[in-house]
Amino acid sequence: MRLKLFLILFLIGCTISGYAQLGIKAGVNMANETKTFSQQDISDAFSSKNLTGYQIGLIYQAMPNKSGLGCEFGAILSQKGSSFSDSTDIEDVIKQGYTEINYVEVPFNIRYRLTLGIIGVYGIAGIYGGYALSANTVDEITNVVHGTNFNTFAEHVDYGYNLGAGLELFSKIQLGASWSQGLRNTAYTNTVIPTPTHATNKVFSINMVYLF
Repeated sequence: MRLKLFLILFLIGCTISGYAQLGIKAGVNMANETKTFSQQDISDAFSSKNLTGYQIGLIYQAMPNKSGLGCEFGAILSQKGSSFSDSTDIEDVIKQGYTEINYVEVPFNIRYRLTLGIIGVYGIAGIYGGYALSANTVDEITNVVHGTNFNTFAEHVDYGYNLGAGLELFSKIQLGASWSQGLRNTAYTNTVIPTPTHATNKVFSINMVYLF
């Protein structure tokens, strides 16, 4: 109960801060999915690699002081997924390709910023919630695109935590890197690749924020 009250008061304090700023965030994702299969021979034959995607959206940052604790939240379009190859003898599955999943994400991060003249350094830690807008799996051998159908609301949902750090210039431009780890099992029935029993998103991002 005390923790919930502290978080509510902290969020209110951030929101009414005199140093609140709205900004545009854009960057590059290097995304992958950690997959677990029920059979060892499938695990041995299925290889998953990073997929290069994008992220773009709005971010709201509030710092009670120029240096010290603050918070941020936003609305971000983020592309996740992975590239893969499959050397199993399972019929009617893609042997080489990639999966793209387009999420809208709402992050909430605690920030710590240290300002040194026109240059600042910052670190973030927090959580995110995401909703998959669309997903496609591309067969790189036949150049065929397979659309993914989500059967339930829960299959659209992802959530996890964020960590990151970066530099701030002139209190306007932020150059940073972040890492996010999904906590929800995003495995669902998909007939074009071997279906994992468990899968989670993990993303390394390089991004830039311009604050108004």
